[in-house]
Amino acid sequence: MSALTIRLAMPTDRDAIVSLMQRAYRGEESRQGWTSEADLIDGERITPEAVDGVLQSPHHRLLIAKNGEGQLIGCADIEHVRGTVDTCIFGKFAVEPTLQGGGVGKLLLQAAEGEARRSFSATRMTMTVIQGRQALIAFYERRGYVATGRSISMAEIHTDPTMTRGHDLILLEFAKDLADA
Repeated sequence: MSALTIRLAMPTDRDAIVSLMQRAYRGEESRQGWTSEADLIDGERITPEAVDGVLQSPHHRLLIAKNGEGQLIGCADIEHVRGTVDTCIFGKFAVEPTLQGGGVGKLLLQAAEGEARRSFSATRMTMTVIQGRQALIAFYERRGYVATGRSISMAEIHTDPTMTRGHDLILLEFAKDLADA
């Protein structure tokens, strides 16, 4: 892990980010890791246009992690919640499937929390996790995230029911007080 580099993403990183997110969450390759959504959700995890929008937004900071060979092995986004002075949303989090469980995600999450504090003076970070993803929920809980009791139906986000295979997946919200972190 000593050769790991974490920095803000640039437009030239877009295609590698899209490819990484697809490998980490969709299709057979995603099954090599523990974050796969291949049995739950179909379709693209993110589009090039969505990544472009994040990179161009002053409300986002998209981080990437590269290994010693310069290969993109992780990414995470921090979005400052408009209308608040202190809250960011953590998302677009992916780690190369074959490297999951090796500490890259933990370091990337820590870097994202630091970036949220530096860039947006955030004292609170929220995120959502698909209900029932116990290993993923446990990962966040070990890092200080607590269920808020709020939830949202994925049907409110994805209007195409075939994307979630007709299931009404529920996203649970978790939050962490960054002031104490």
